Amino acid sequence: MSDQQLATEEQTAQVESGVDTSDAPTVETTPAADNSSSSEDTPDVSTEDIKTEEEEVGSILDLQIGQKMDGKVKNITDFGAFVDIGLPQDGLVHISELSRKKVEKVTDVVSVGQDIEVWVKKVDQKRGRISLTMVKPISLRIRDIEEGAELEGVVTRLESYGAFVDIDSERDGLVHISQITHEYIDTPGDALSVGDSVNVKVLKVNKKKRQIDLSIKALVEPPAKEQPKQEKFVPEPVAESVAEEANDDPVPTAMAMAYAAMQSKLQDDKSDYDGNSKEDNRRNQMDDIVARTLATNNK
Repeated sequence: MSDQQLATEEQTAQVESGVDTSDAPTVETTPAADNSSSSEDTPDVSTEDIKTEEEEVGSILDLQIGQKMDGKVKNITDFGAFVDIGLPQDGLVHISELSRKKVEKVTDVVSVGQDIEVWVKKVDQKRGRISLTMVKPISLRIRDIEEGAELEGVVTRLESYGAFVDIDSERDGLVHISQITHEYIDTPGDALSVGDSVNVKVLKVNKKKRQIDLSIKALVEPPAKEQPKQEKFVPEPVAESVAEEANDDPVPTAMAMAYAAMQSKLQDDKSDYDGNSKEDNRRNQMDDIVARTLATNNK
């Protein structure tokens, strides 16, 4: 066994036994192909150089559960994707850890060469295995969410009835379309887009059904309503108004005056005609009486 392998095993044993190895220099493991080279071909490296290199590259011993890391997909298999996270060992994202939803094929989510964000799920220091996940660890469980709480989230999906928001819980919360804005909108897409960061207020939590109702407009001041302009109205006294209407005679028009004059003339003419006719009748009657009297006397 080489000195390098011996040092690595000793360091691993110290970690498993609970001994603090933070002050001890770490030794980078090398691929098996490099172990075949003779020690004469290996350049002399000082302890300070080793520490500096380990600080830049890192070690499996430095990983913490839940730690966020940037990686690049190196290889894809039926059961998952191997990801380069800047360590000598690649991490594995199992197909069940690619998304919260069920994934049929790994290539439906990632591709070789793709840059992704991953979180450390499990570390097997003895075997040198690193289990990763692309599912962001939750920081807030549904059972711990209080109604009325104000949270930050990211819009993940838009539907005709509302928007789903990731609030770092087991399930996304729902902002109903009526709770997005104070103004009327036809669809949630009129006010939101996937990926938008929003502040939300928890309206209701159904822990049995694991449903979270959220509101965006509850944290936004409603727009000020414009007051309609009202004209000043000064009512007139009722008694004076009625008196004025009674005293004011309507002013006749020119046509009305002409019609009245014509009616007056016709009435006068009719009166004259009627008067003349009566006088003639009386005169005729008198003449008739005189004629009959004279006729009687002559007999």
